[in-house]
Amino acid sequence: MTSATLADAGIRQIKDHAYNEGIEKLTDAIKQRDAPLWYAERSKAYLRTNQYDAALRDAETALHIAYERGNRELMTEAQLRRAIAFYRMKKYADADVCALWALRLAEGAKAREDDDQRNKVDENGNYLVTAAQMKAAEAEKADRSKETEKRAALDPMTSKRKMELSQRNLALTWRLQSLNGMEKLPVGDDGRKVHVTDMYPGPSKNKTTDNTTENTAAGGDTAAWKQAWSLYQTQYKKHKIRYSYYQSDMALNVDIFVKNLSSGQVAIESDSHTVKISPAAQGVSIGAFGGPIVLLLSDEINPQATKYTVKSMKIELGLQKKRPGKWPSLLRQDAGIVDNLTVNDFSSGPSFDTFHIFVTSLGFDNFAKLQLPDYASSPSTWYVALIEKLRSVFNDQTRPASEPKMEAAVPSGSALPSSNAKPMSDPVIGTKESSGGGPAYPTSSKKGPQNWDKMDVDDDEDVSKDGDVNNFFQKIYKDADEDTKRAMMKSFIESNGTALSTSWDDAKSKTYKTQPPDGAEAKKWE
Repeated sequence: MTSATLADAGIRQIKDHAYNEGIEKLTDAIKQRDAPLWYAERSKAYLRTNQYDAALRDAETALHIAYERGNRELMTEAQLRRAIAFYRMKKYADADVCALWALRLAEGAKAREDDDQRNKVDENGNYLVTAAQMKAAEAEKADRSKETEKRAALDPMTSKRKMELSQRNLALTWRLQSLNGMEKLPVGDDGRKVHVTDMYPGPSKNKTTDNTTENTAAGGDTAAWKQAWSLYQTQYKKHKIRYSYYQSDMALNVDIFVKNLSSGQVAIESDSHTVKISPAAQGVSIGAFGGPIVLLLSDEINPQATKYTVKSMKIELGLQKKRPGKWPSLLRQDAGIVDNLTVNDFSSGPSFDTFHIFVTSLGFDNFAKLQLPDYASSPSTWYVALIEKLRSVFNDQTRPASEPKMEAAVPSGSALPSSNAKPMSDPVIGTKESSGGGPAYPTSSKKGPQNWDKMDVDDDEDVSKDGDVNNFFQKIYKDADEDTKRAMMKSFIESNGTALSTSWDDAKSKTYKTQPPDGAEAKKWE
């Protein structure tokens, strides 16, 4: 079993409160490869089983590796784990110092920014910081940043920003708990003294810049890694391929936006975890990208049901899920680094930290180990060779040990695979055509604008009984008054099924737009 498979199983067991089993799995994974996340997760399990010394040791190991690799998010997480371990050991002064370091990282400070926190002690070594001082400092900071926060509130919240805010709130929480706990101890108690001597414990050979860590340890020379990343970024931007997808409980439709291909120029194969789109003849390239497009799926499909259609602007794939249910994403984590697929035209590819950590995690601790062709001779050949080398190792580590061979997909006039599953039915509602006397609101219906104020509703209209969720909304509809029904129908139809309102006061003056979920785009059907 690969280290990644072991670690994933261990993390799931910890999430399910099977801490001892999770520790065992993560220990086996760590024997094969060091990863800061795995140490941090095992530290969590040790904390939950009251093994505080082991939890602290793992937190500090995770912190050191994350620092060596310049991963700010994991540095913050590990510093938090360190603070929690000290808190459980009733070393409250140490806990506050570590929680403050985590807070600084979450707020974007330099990796080594310290504030000389460890030296805020009296002549007897007692820590002088109090909960009241901490609250006052945070209140002052909040006042200074009000305008900045107002401007930030207008910007869309990115997943990175959400993580930073979550870590910041956790750090503040543990600071407050640690300082409150310390104030209950008698003066001179060991829990009031600072013992931590280093922000990043362990032997470190790093230099730091303003925002990243310069790695000169086992990960190889930073200058060489950054040059490789820069070349990768250049080729990624040139060759990236946009895709979109949408899904039901049983099926996925995937659009790969490549132009000017015919069905005879494309060969498509799939197994339960992968779809491969290859040129079917010499001299054919898929878009600007010279190699095959490989989708490393986040869950399993039935490969024998895979179908596709090649159109002038895109390739449409129809995939049938092996198990019913919604997927959180189409592709497995980190697949975007090795498949040059993006849902966003403006994507610039992974950051240096993400790229560096990913490649070294695959065992390439020195970039020369990849044995790539000369970049200057053919940048595209170099890029394709890099992608295929990384993808093959990544796929070996993250897919099941035994996998049936790939099967050829079946061309189809429709991208949707056949399925025995019944799609959720649309509610059947009787309506009359609009005829003056009220505003005609916009609609996506081919019948044109609908006067919702003049819509007649038949309470005894027969509706389909497929699906528990559908039944739930149908019951609401059937038992509702006429204004509620108008609101539900107007919002549902105008939004193409992506919004549902029960308030006519709100809905009558509002035009609803189609709002597809993340990773999908609205489609116009002919």
